[in-house]
Amino acid sequence: MANLYIIISVLVAVLTVALTGAWYSGYLDPVVREIAKYLAKARAKGEQKILEAKGEQEGRDFVKEQLKGNKQASEIASGLKL
Repeated sequence: MANLYIIISVLVAVLTVALTGAWYSGYLDPVVREIAKYLAKARAKGEQKILEAKGEQEGRDFVKEQLKGNKQASEIASGLKL
């Protein structure tokens, strides 16, 4: 049982070192960018649901592209900010 804890501890340590190295060398930047786009799109969906709950209709009262989350997602996709 003690061997199992040692093996798990070593695996966690190696994984941590590998992820830290990948982070500092920039290999995780595309992954972080995709996660940021996903979160921005989820925010836009939430904004859309709130507006629809208030009785507003898409196309008449608001446009999807004008929602703050969709603007942020498009900026992230074009590489303007992260």
